[in-house]
Order: sequence, then structure tokens, then C-alpha cells
Amino acid sequence: MAMGASKSTMDAQGNQGISRRGFLRGVGLAGLAAGGLCTATAVAAATGSADAAYAEESAATVGNELIEIYGENVNLMPAYGAEWDVVAGPVGFESREIGADEITHTDQCDLLVIGGGISGTMAALKGAELGANVVVLEKMSKGRNTWESVGGCGSRMQAETGNVVDPAQYVEEILRASYWRARPDVVWSFVNNSGEAIDFMQDSLDKAGRDIKIYNTTQPETGYGIQVIQGEHKFAVPEDYNWTSWIFGPIVMDALTAVMQNELHIDLRFNTAGVQLVQDASGRVTGAVAKDADGYYAVEATKGVVLCTGGYEANPDMMKAWTRSEDYAASSCWDPSTGPTGDGHMMGLQLGAQMDPIPHAVMNFNFGTPAQFLDIPGIWFTSSLGIAVNSRGVRFVNEGLPMNFVSNAINAQPGRGKGCWIILNQGMVDAMADMQPTADETIKQYMDKGWMFKADTVADLAPQLRLDAAILQETVDTYNAYFSSAEKKDLQFRRNLETAMPLAEGPYYGLVTNSTVLTVVGGLVIDESCRVLNWDDEPIEGLYAAGNASGGVFSGTYPRHLPATSVGRAATFGYVSARHAIQGE
Repeated sequence: MAMGASKSTMDAQGNQGISRRGFLRGVGLAGLAAGGLCTATAVAAATGSADAAYAEESAATVGNELIEIYGENVNLMPAYGAEWDVVAGPVGFESREIGADEITHTDQCDLLVIGGGISGTMAALKGAELGANVVVLEKMSKGRNTWESVGGCGSRMQAETGNVVDPAQYVEEILRASYWRARPDVVWSFVNNSGEAIDFMQDSLDKAGRDIKIYNTTQPETGYGIQVIQGEHKFAVPEDYNWTSWIFGPIVMDALTAVMQNELHIDLRFNTAGVQLVQDASGRVTGAVAKDADGYYAVEATKGVVLCTGGYEANPDMMKAWTRSEDYAASSCWDPSTGPTGDGHMMGLQLGAQMDPIPHAVMNFNFGTPAQFLDIPGIWFTSSLGIAVNSRGVRFVNEGLPMNFVSNAINAQPGRGKGCWIILNQGMVDAMADMQPTADETIKQYMDKGWMFKADTVADLAPQLRLDAAILQETVDTYNAYFSSAEKKDLQFRRNLETAMPLAEGPYYGLVTNSTVLTVVGGLVIDESCRVLNWDDEPIEGLYAAGNASGGVFSGTYPRHLPATSVGRAATFGYVSARHAIQGE
């Protein structure tokens, strides 16, 4: 019998079932486990993706098995396909029957956490604080850590600055961003527990002794009828860090990881994959099968298992099956970590977990190049001053909108965003120098790659961008005229021209722009205690999910105008899941 299934979940042929409402074909998840597997390449060591995990590897591809996850009760909705070949990682999950003779030994713990990112870290630290013995399995060399800030309300930091966030308004805006498809009990759980979780994160950082402080920050109003909730918390680090990036996650995670490694109640195991969940005869999840360099072994957990395995943007077949093709067809990857391959999604589905309806929401931003996020402050700032045009040479969006909305607009253009450009002039490029001392070097680099072009006139620039010169000139002239009108008003997209510049004088530049994928934010459906639910909305006893392995919060698009909601949700639900598993509350 497979380690991940009880007798009650096996059909007559030995296939593992998921619920009364359908069964999971063994070939489906077996194909899925193989399908996202390309040998991991070394990318961004700080993200933990430099080392391949000890996980099943195969060059096989998937056919239609992914549409069979709900058994026979499936609606097929055809969509124009696309390939996602930007990033692929090693899948830890295995659906095959793992024989008892393959298990070398069994370890015991109170709480098992699968995944060592921010949600897994918070779960482990909270579990240990409550006196539990915790085992953390992380299949990569370190947990994913490329993030900027943490969202929430009711923290000590907010109280110190007099920032009183209305919880009901926070909930309403998250629900509004999902068009009320999110689960209100889950959203309320995030909002009600986030302040306590952020305070706990600060207490944990204090144990590291590195003088890293969380502080409450204020976001500028976005305008355009979009409500901003002042829930973002950022991190202040000592000057001796000499840290020039606004991405503070690596520093924070390094400190929290050190605290975990010094905690006697936490056994942190890198390069160790969670392979398959284990249930007892009653259906309660009692542990998991793990795999490291020496092979397979079992981990028994008396209090519960928390899935903190992240999204699945490093699994091309899952991206193709469960997200909109326009969300990735012409996109690059902002953080090419090879760890998020949907292991937690698949482990939960194997046991009958409910999952967010597909297509899942992708966290996608603009400011992308064909190979990477535009991670250069000066270029980023400058491109926000210009106008965006599509492959026909016309504007298509208010360029001042939050990044996810501009990204969605890019993806909706002809060719699903391929061939879009930011048009700049010399004055805008000169403005880059204040933020980017190496501006000239950066521009030359982009020109050498064919990502940026320069010409004295719009007419001369157009053919380099493969655009119609007359149409592009008309687009630029129309935009410039808005600045000379009596009301100084963008009559096409209502962009705030007080924070923009006209394209009045050359030389002119064209900078390629496309969307970037950060992660997928659809996952297993949970309740307010982060317990994973089956298709009857009943908890699967002993099983929890947090971070991007969990669902119930986002739908359609990630609400970037509510900054740090994703990291806030991950940190908070890691905290909540451990608290409930250990204390039952």
C-alpha cells in the first residue's frame, strides 16, 4: 500500500481516491510529478535555487493527465495554449506506491513542516515557542526569500505610529480585489491574526541579535478609484549590511533561519524533499515520506503536517494546465527560483483536498524584459515616466496604474503582450541619473541585447521597433497635446499628468516591456485555522496549508495595490497553522 493512502481511499484497482465526488487517477499525478521536471539549473543563489533537491527527476512530459485531477466530473474549457519554458525545477512529490522496504527509518516529531520559506519558518518558530518538537523539510538549499515587506494590521509598529487600519475595510478591499470570490472566513483570519504574527516575527528577529527592525510604512495613494490600505511593514537593517536592494527578504530569512538552527526544538533539514503524505486508517494525516541523499524515510507527526511548499511557477505543465496562457505566454520570471513546483498542491490533491477554482491567479507585474524583471531602479523609474505602446504603435493603458493592472493590460495586447514598448525621450533618460549612477552603461547593455533602441526622431525610432512610423507619431503627438490643453488632461486613459512628462523633444528611446511572473497564488482551500478542506468542506484532520500552497484569498489577479498581502498571508498562516495544530485554537 502506498505510504500516502489508507485502505479507505483505495479503489478496486488500487488507485488512490480523492473523495466521494471523484477519484484521482494514479497516472494523473504520476504524470504530473514527472511532467514539471527539468534538471534544475543554477539560478540566483540567494533564492535557494542553486542546489537541486533530492527529488524524482525525469525528462518525460505530460499529456492530458492534469485535467483528470477531479476524476470523471470535469468540465473541459479549451483555451489557446502557450509554453512556459522560463523556469523548471525538481518535483519532490511522488504518487507511486512507495514500498515499506524502501523506507530506511522513521523519525518522530510533534509538528512536521514541509517547506522552509517564510510560511514554513513562521510555522516552525511558533510551534517551537509552544513547546513542540518540529521537523522542517526543505528540498532546496534554503527557503525562498525574495520578497520586500510583510502586510497586516494591528501590529505594535502600527500602534506606535498611530496607523489605525480598519480591519473591516482591509477585508473588504481584499474581497473586492477577488470580486468577492475569496473566502471571507479565510480573509478575516489573515486580517485578525496578522498583527500578532508580525509582532512574533519581530520577537524572533530580536533573538537573532542582528538589529533588524520591522517598521510601519505609508504607501502613497494610488488614485483612479483604487483604495490603498496602509498595511505594509518594511525592514530596517544596520548600515554595515551595505544592502542596496529594496528586497529585504534574504536578510530577514537568513536571520530567522539562524534562529531556527539554534532552536533546540527545531530540526531543519535542507536538500530534503517532502514526497508523499501519510494517513492512518481514519484518514488523519500522521506524517509524510521524505527523501534525501540517502533515500526515503518516514516522519511521523503527532500534532499535524503543514504544507508550506509555495506555488508552482517552476512546474511548466502545471502552469499550462491551471493558469491563463496570456498570463505567461510572453512573460519573463521575476524570481526564477526552481523550488516552487506544486508539491504541496499535489500532496493535498492526492488525499482529496479541495483546490481553488482554475484558472489560478498569477502574481504578475510589468517592467519586464525578455529575460528578467527590470531590476534596475533608474530604468524602472524612467520607464514609469514614458508611455506604453503595443505592437501596433498605440497606447493601451494608464501607465500610472499599479503594476499588476499594467501587466494585465500588456498581456491582453496582440500577441499576448509580445512587441510592447515603453517610449521615452532624452529628458526622461536624463532623470535616471539621479537614481542610477551607471545609467549610460545600463542603456548600452540593453541596446546590445536588442531591448532598447535610440533615434533622433519618432519617425526614425519606429522602424527599429517594427512599428508603423505614422501611427507611432500620431500616438506621441496626441499624448503631448494633453499637456498643452487648458485642463492638462489625459483624454484617453485619465493618467495623472502631474506626475508625468511630455515626449516633447528627442532623442527618443524605445524600451521593450513585458510582464513578469512572480508566483502563482492559488492553492488548497483552507478554513480560518488553515486546516485543508476536502470537497465536502470538511477538514482533512492533521493537514494544514499556508503561503502559496494555500488558497481562498486571491482570484483573477494579485492586488498589488494592497502591498505585501501575499507575504503577510504566508507569515500569518504559518503562524496560525502551528498555533492551531499545537493548541487547537
